[in-house]
Amino acid sequence: MVIKNKDVYLCRMKPRASFIKLITLFIAFLAMGSVVRAQNSTPDRVLAAIEAMPRQQSFTEMTKWLDAKAQAGSKQYKTLIGSLEEMLSEPTWDYHNEELFALMIEHAAVASCLSDNDRMRPKLLLEVVRKNAPGDIACDIDYETLDGSRGKLSDISTPYTLIYFNDPECLSCAKVKERLDTCTTLQNMVCDSTLTVIGIYPYENVEEWRMETFPSYIINGWDFEQKVDGELHYDLMTMPLFYLLDRDKRVILKNEASMNKVLRALGKLKGMENSDIEAKLEAVFILNQ
Repeated sequence: MVIKNKDVYLCRMKPRASFIKLITLFIAFLAMGSVVRAQNSTPDRVLAAIEAMPRQQSFTEMTKWLDAKAQAGSKQYKTLIGSLEEMLSEPTWDYHNEELFALMIEHAAVASCLSDNDRMRPKLLLEVVRKNAPGDIACDIDYETLDGSRGKLSDISTPYTLIYFNDPECLSCAKVKERLDTCTTLQNMVCDSTLTVIGIYPYENVEEWRMETFPSYIINGWDFEQKVDGELHYDLMTMPLFYLLDRDKRVILKNEASMNKVLRALGKLKGMENSDIEAKLEAVFILNQ
């Protein structure tokens, strides 16, 4: 069919469907262009462009970026992964992203531009990175409360569980606890039986833990078996840290230090079906859009 008047043809298209399609393509084009433009720029600019994409596309572009640096030689590649490791793995960084960090480590563990010795460290890190990874079932925790009663993380039945790893001797924990004291979003979700918030003290200074007070909507637990930290069931890089889980205890957010990101994640997940873990992860991954 020969279209003599393109404007007339476009007007005959379903306006809503065509508009949404055009907007989607335009956003994807902008995101792709920003990655291309940032390739020779600083890692933070490239990450900003990559994290603005849908989750699966982000993985693809991250792999392409790493491949390009690997082809440029070991010096450029090692410089890049050295920067990315801190930015992606450190919970207090804005670019913290456990999934992209895992992808980077897996890439480095088999990178042909690296020597056997250079590949040794990422290979060792893989075990830690893959532990309690987003989408996996979180390691169970046996806990004891102040009144001596005991429970299991796996016994919690609400649609979502928020683990708050904390330490009474941690100044940052005290600041976060002030926010927890007055956080109506979390309190309302607990009251609606949508969420369970459980604080876990993973260390052995029990007397310090017993002196700590929590708001009534939070379960205050102690890892009495000392498996979280002692047997490295969880990789606690800093304190405090949040883990967000779904009803089946699959990890949605891992090693998250920002309470703001936790609240945004819960907002994105509102109304989603429990079985749709991919949609959950997608929603969490684009929190900064």
